[in-house]
Amino acid sequence: MRYLTDGRIVVTALVLLLLFFSGLLYLYANAGPKTGTNKIVGQLKAKQLKILRKLDSEVIWEELDESDPIRYRDTIRTEEGSEAVLLFTDGDNTAEIRMDERSMILVEDTDKISFVSGSLSATGSGSGNLQINSGDTRISLGSSDVKISKDENKGINLEVKNGEAKVASSSGESTVGKNQSADLKDGKIEVRALNLETISPVDKTYIPLTTETLPVKFDWKTATGVKTFRLEIAKDSGFRTGLKKMNSGGTNASVSLGNGSYYWRLAGKNPQTGKEEYSSSKNFKLVSWNKPRLTSPTHKEIFAYTESPPPIRFQWNTADSQTKYKLEVSQDQNFKQIVYNTDSSSGFAKWETKSEGQFYARLRMYSDKQGFSELNSETISFTLRKSEQAEPPKLLKPLQGEEIGIRIFKIGSFFSWSANKDFKSYSLDIASDSDFKNIVFSKSTNSNYMKPDLEWREGTYFWKIRAALNSEGEISSSTGKFTLKPLGALRLSFPKDGSELGHPADGKLLFKWDRPDPTGTYKLEVSKDPNFGSKVFETSVRSGQSSVPLPGPGDFYWKVTLLTPEGEVLTSSPSSGFKTSDSAPFVSPVYPRDRDKVDLDEKGSLSFYWEIEGKSEAYILELLELDQKTLKTIFKKEIRGESYDYRELYRLREGKYQWRLSARYRDSSGQLRTTLPLTRDFEIIMSATFKAPEVLTPKEFYVE
Repeated sequence: MRYLTDGRIVVTALVLLLLFFSGLLYLYANAGPKTGTNKIVGQLKAKQLKILRKLDSEVIWEELDESDPIRYRDTIRTEEGSEAVLLFTDGDNTAEIRMDERSMILVEDTDKISFVSGSLSATGSGSGNLQINSGDTRISLGSSDVKISKDENKGINLEVKNGEAKVASSSGESTVGKNQSADLKDGKIEVRALNLETISPVDKTYIPLTTETLPVKFDWKTATGVKTFRLEIAKDSGFRTGLKKMNSGGTNASVSLGNGSYYWRLAGKNPQTGKEEYSSSKNFKLVSWNKPRLTSPTHKEIFAYTESPPPIRFQWNTADSQTKYKLEVSQDQNFKQIVYNTDSSSGFAKWETKSEGQFYARLRMYSDKQGFSELNSETISFTLRKSEQAEPPKLLKPLQGEEIGIRIFKIGSFFSWSANKDFKSYSLDIASDSDFKNIVFSKSTNSNYMKPDLEWREGTYFWKIRAALNSEGEISSSTGKFTLKPLGALRLSFPKDGSELGHPADGKLLFKWDRPDPTGTYKLEVSKDPNFGSKVFETSVRSGQSSVPLPGPGDFYWKVTLLTPEGEVLTSSPSSGFKTSDSAPFVSPVYPRDRDKVDLDEKGSLSFYWEIEGKSEAYILELLELDQKTLKTIFKKEIRGESYDYRELYRLREGKYQWRLSARYRDSSGQLRTTLPLTRDFEIIMSATFKAPEVLTPKEFYVE
């Protein structure tokens, strides 16, 4: 029985079992769509983007297409940016469920749905009742039109647009009628009237965005006795994420917003009951709509080959998941001799070329939505050229002139270069001098990457690739250069040391720091004391930020540590302290983002905007220019709104800048205070030159 305890035999057996079951899982997942045997209760009427379904008897999610049947016990899920319309029919009774993005339901029957997360709209017709369950809460609909959403705290909000809905929970039953809403949480039901009526933007509107921000106009109808309306805009249907509030005595307001999905509603005090009422919420999206740009190939790029032409891979950045693109390749600049065209929404296309020559490519962007005009990219040219000899390999990593922390480089010192089927092997040479007289490493390989087995030291290194041709001889690449230096400091970005912030409405604060190693693992620690004896949060992430749930307003301390894959400490940041309070507003600078590059070509202003949680009386915005390691103030203003457009662009030049933002507010005693400024560093790029305006009025006047 010794073979049962032999480590080599046991490990081999486990590996074989793992490969066997992995193969079975792969064959099962790729065996085609799963039809299921449960009763069909409806169908997918319409969809946008990807809609996923998991059968009751399966563990794998599959994508649904329009008109696909929906079965009893199916779980339906929408991803970010996607929407689904489900139709359930039972005789003369029909029910339609419209699922918003990031939502999930479990289909119990033609008249019974389990609502798991997200938000949805339900419309019922006929004499039957549609029942929507969530935990111990049951919502029964007849011939009615309702909207249901669930927030992060598992509370449910119900809005009835037409008809009525009966709500039953552990606290009893209630009827919610037309133009009423109900909040359901912890078994309690609170019903409110919806006498406030919104006009625009209408629900499910898409608005094109041609700049960083756009002033969006909100309109609503007057309400008897309501003197002041409060406009609320948020990123989620529960009105908790990125909440903006604005009071208005009229029937419209304008708010500058950036790219993204938003929900909006009105609030006002009923003069008869003295209670606050809300309108129904509506959703709209701002979609970036600027000229598309091909990122690959680059303009005037040359593709050389010796035998057969290589395929050309086109890439571009997509604006929105529902935006459509058409790629066109032509032999002439006027695109009258098109040799290739394709439709793609993925941002990628591949053209199998057949001959050499000069070609032109452009991208056409369009949308089926109203108000979105067709846009064309700049035309790029590229050349396919047959050569007698192969082009030398291009060095990819390390980058030319790159400075790398030596402790990081020792862990992941991979070298890579371009491959070509004209080469049968490659030799990597590394030297301490540009003439390669002092070679410290040299090795051959059939791959286009290698991790040298070398004891690295601080200093400057040079490297090149010698490629052996399939026929005879070899060809060398250009020389690359990189420098190994001590690991850079780990700098904490937000919240700043000594800052005072408003406590976030949802209790979650986003911590940010610089990463000296982009691929490293960082341990974030948050504590109530500077010695980190009473930690409130600890996590390890591979990014430069993490959202932390804070227990409540108070003093906090935090620090970040860079770890090796084995868990050893490479470097740590100093600890930083900050304070949150209920009276101070929570200000979050949105744009320009930290380390952004802002191109001011063809722009009339430099836009700043931010988000606020809590109440503030004004904001202090300051723009500074980095001039020879010192910051020089360009302007400093007190602003009432939550955005500002700086139009004196002739005063700016290419370079590094910083903007600072603080809020003025009144504390619990009524005293006026100012929060510590939050900073964001960014860079200005100018393709055009801005000049000071020229005064045309004569300098001298002659009066008779």
